[in-house]
Amino acid sequence: MCTSLTYTSAAEHHFFARTMDFPTTTPWRPVFLPRHYQWHTALHATRTTQYAFLGGGRTAADFSTYLMADGINENGITCAELYLPGVAQYAANPEPRQINLSPQDFINWALGEHASLAEIVADLPHVTLVARRWGTAAFVYPFHWILSDRSGQTLVIEPTGGPLKAQLNPVGVLTNTPILATHLQNLNHFLQVPGNDFTGQTVTAARQYLASGKPLPTGTVPTQRFIHMALRRWGTLPMTTTAASLHQIFHWLAEVSLPYDPTRRDQPNHNYTHYRAIIDISTATYNFISRKSGRLQQMTLTPEMAAHRHFPHAFPAE
Repeated sequence: MCTSLTYTSAAEHHFFARTMDFPTTTPWRPVFLPRHYQWHTALHATRTTQYAFLGGGRTAADFSTYLMADGINENGITCAELYLPGVAQYAANPEPRQINLSPQDFINWALGEHASLAEIVADLPHVTLVARRWGTAAFVYPFHWILSDRSGQTLVIEPTGGPLKAQLNPVGVLTNTPILATHLQNLNHFLQVPGNDFTGQTVTAARQYLASGKPLPTGTVPTQRFIHMALRRWGTLPMTTTAASLHQIFHWLAEVSLPYDPTRRDQPNHNYTHYRAIIDISTATYNFISRKSGRLQQMTLTPEMAAHRHFPHAFPAE
């Protein structure tokens, strides 16, 4: 149960943001993974990163590889996983002569082995996502992925059967099930815009709706969060500075965050927001606010860091 968006400021500064909503787990924290990092897939294969990346991650008690939920690599490619229950389809078994990955392996592969979105798209036909559990995971998680780069281009990859493909995401927003095409249809229906595609009419209607002062959709349903964030993103004039952009996006993420209920602490279906994160793609800065501390942490993936730090590093969760 997550919400993500891309955003471009008035100064053409590009951002990539998300809430990490998940049941109770080990703590999520900022994690740096270096070049030439050897990691193990859930299918017991060893892969090696070519590029360093920084993002939100965690470890499992019985699995040495970091599980990354989002991040940016040294080439400015960003990626985040979001839940896609009831829709995601995976192969039952590995395929010969393919790159066989579990869903949780995908971000390490995408960010660790590619210099551009075009490279990822070209590599997708060689990837088979296999229904394998990762570490101590109770079951195989259904995911789809949103990706972006320094140009602001935004893609979505949805494993709904057949070879993996990427599609453009014109609205720059993603939540959970349904698939992106249905989200776009629902957004137009909400705004009373004809057609199923995101167009200039959709943008105009979003600005008019927000200016009217009418309430935004609220609640935990992914469709409500998608429409809420799309209205905020397209109905609001872009901010001019990085500081103002960060402040605004963090506020928007707070509006769709899921509260933590201590009485449900041990319930496996208690989804709540573990952290909010904004990646400043232009500077490769990871801005992280955990639920517990509410404190902003900022880490930048510099060229020097990518070139000279040779070991993984997990930053404090708080």
